[in-house]
Amino acid sequence: MSEQVKVMEIENEKIKKLSVILREQKPLIHCITNHVTVNDCANILLAAGASPTMAHHPKEVEEVTQGCDSLVCNLGATDDYEAMLIAAKAADKSGHPIVIDPVGVGGFGFRREQFWKLTEVSHPACIRGNMSEIQALAHNKTIVTGVDAAKDGLTLSEKDRLVTEFSQKAGCIIVASGAIDIISDGTQCIHVSAGTPLMTKITGSGCMSSALIGAYLAVENSMEAVASACTIMGRCGELAEQATRKCQGGTMTFRMLLIDEMSKYV
Repeated sequence: MSEQVKVMEIENEKIKKLSVILREQKPLIHCITNHVTVNDCANILLAAGASPTMAHHPKEVEEVTQGCDSLVCNLGATDDYEAMLIAAKAADKSGHPIVIDPVGVGGFGFRREQFWKLTEVSHPACIRGNMSEIQALAHNKTIVTGVDAAKDGLTLSEKDRLVTEFSQKAGCIIVASGAIDIISDGTQCIHVSAGTPLMTKITGSGCMSSALIGAYLAVENSMEAVASACTIMGRCGELAEQATRKCQGGTMTFRMLLIDEMSKYV
């Protein structure tokens, strides 16, 4: 893919429409996520109008996920890989959207192996990670040490091409989060520039975004739904930052206000 990737915009009317439908339908989202962020993921879903269930045991996840509207698998939950495989098979069979958050695949080959196993038994609707994680999957190699994104040195157009090409390879929507979120369905991109650096100062902002994407995909399985979730998460972050500075709070205040702003957003 040598030509420049077409970049489209997500309209505010579309974002509002999907958000209203989400609150009306209250989709049930099954999240298998790591223990550090499980409470935040549940609360961000409740704040957005969805209903979370956080079942992790291999003996119950098949039954649970069959009754849900989408599944979110977070690879930070390394103790729950067996449960993810069972749940992914069940969600795939039921036709439910599956979101994979490849936390740490940029630094750990073990997690990359699990990612490929998940994609062998299911067809994810969306993969959402930071740019280092998406690069690591696209090239199937270690990029960083740990779970944080590294400076990649790529231009925005180079990132667009990388994300779009990986979307074609994976056969699903890809989100590479960062100062500008890049979302691609394999033919074009949407850029989302909403957000604040404060979101990198708390645990779980990425995990919460993945959970929120699962909720929006339950309403409409489309790139626009994914972009809507990313946009709203970023906008709520901006509003929470303003409120945090107004009350002279710190990062824990911001974390609380982020969920507050989500509960008020339509």
